[in-house]
Amino acid sequence: MKRIFLLAAICLSLGTLAAQDTIVAKVVSEEPVSKGGENEKPANGGKVKFKPYGFVRNYFYYDSRQNIQSNAGLYNQIPKDQSWNESHDEDLNDVSTATFLAITSRLGLDVSGVRALNADLSAKIETDFCGFASSTTMLRIRQAYMKMKWEHHSFLAGQAWHPMTGDLPDVLGLASGSPFQPFSRSPQLRYDYTVGKMRFTGAAIWQFQYKSVGPDGKSEDYLNKGILPEFFVGLDYANEKGFQIGAGIDLLRLRPRTTMECDYKYKATVNDTIVGEDGSLDIQPRDTTLTGKTKRVVKEYAFSASPMMFINYKNDKFLLRWKGVFGQNTAHLNMMSGYGVIDTNEDGSREYAPLRNLTTWLNLSYGSKVKANLFVGLFKNLGMSEKIAGDLYVNGASNIDYIWRICPAVTYNVNKLTFGLEYELTNVGYGDGHDEYGKADAVRDIKNNRICAMIKYAW
Repeated sequence: MKRIFLLAAICLSLGTLAAQDTIVAKVVSEEPVSKGGENEKPANGGKVKFKPYGFVRNYFYYDSRQNIQSNAGLYNQIPKDQSWNESHDEDLNDVSTATFLAITSRLGLDVSGVRALNADLSAKIETDFCGFASSTTMLRIRQAYMKMKWEHHSFLAGQAWHPMTGDLPDVLGLASGSPFQPFSRSPQLRYDYTVGKMRFTGAAIWQFQYKSVGPDGKSEDYLNKGILPEFFVGLDYANEKGFQIGAGIDLLRLRPRTTMECDYKYKATVNDTIVGEDGSLDIQPRDTTLTGKTKRVVKEYAFSASPMMFINYKNDKFLLRWKGVFGQNTAHLNMMSGYGVIDTNEDGSREYAPLRNLTTWLNLSYGSKVKANLFVGLFKNLGMSEKIAGDLYVNGASNIDYIWRICPAVTYNVNKLTFGLEYELTNVGYGDGHDEYGKADAVRDIKNNRICAMIKYAW
């Protein structure tokens, strides 16, 4: 696994050096430069252009039971398992919910028009009112990045969609197909090289809003204290007939703990009380060795590699999207995954193995003014490759065997106004715990019926 990370780092470094060499060399502009006259494009300079965009979006939703969700319930993932009361005659999670909210309304600004270093410069900043952490009503950063683009190369720096997200499915729900679809916007340095119909992507990625799990819950510290960022390498092909196919791999190294508690021995002086024959007391100091508790720095890492593949096809009003992911510890992508302890070394450091899962989804849509849409998703827990010998850290629930979802929708679009209605049936196969490999055998199916209605005005 360490060799995989080293190879990814070398590929990313070579890609960045290629971009630097292109800057030094004479680069052909994305638009042909004439030999003279008013249309000649300057090597640098230009006038800044601003393009505001956004929408006001209102959601109404109804859930037939309690769910694992966030953003005031708008970001909905899976129904919760049964939670019986003390008399075991009522499931406390069998409670319906309904609400109406506009906090996903969005504001964005695209900036372009300037050239520097023979590259077209652009930037984006985007926000909504969903907040993060415990708040759901404050402004939050969605995207904020700058981009430099040459004829064949481009370089992006800032917060943008994670490369694993690719093209999101065309659904109404805010979760955009999660937990079947990777979902994350992350701080990153991203390099793309395009030649003909092929594009290579290399990215170094950090965590901010979407975080890994570990001994202290969800935190970006597991990645930050491991020093190395997350790496992604991908390749895709697209033709002029609307067909696109691509594949990539996401590489992650976490440092779950930086310290551990252990015993240590130290010398100390204690007082022994000696009682004489006449009943007198005599205090005699004595040197001895005692055992106490202390913390030590520990070096331990959890490695994972998650390959994925996707296909997109668009022909007039018809759209097909498919994606498959062999996920390992993809909790930071808002998927049901994690990792566990498989061994403890003599120095107290731990060895870890990722939970593996297979997720796939298919999205079909047809229409323009009136558009019909169908999303189908499937998740299967494959467990770990080695036996659990300690703690298991999981995003979601550790007793999930499988998940499936069927989600039809219809939208009506007129000018900048959109009305939408969507039905989402999500089923989770829960087991009574998990085995020594982190796998669960489903003994009950828990379903949630969600009805989502949306009205949006965009500009």
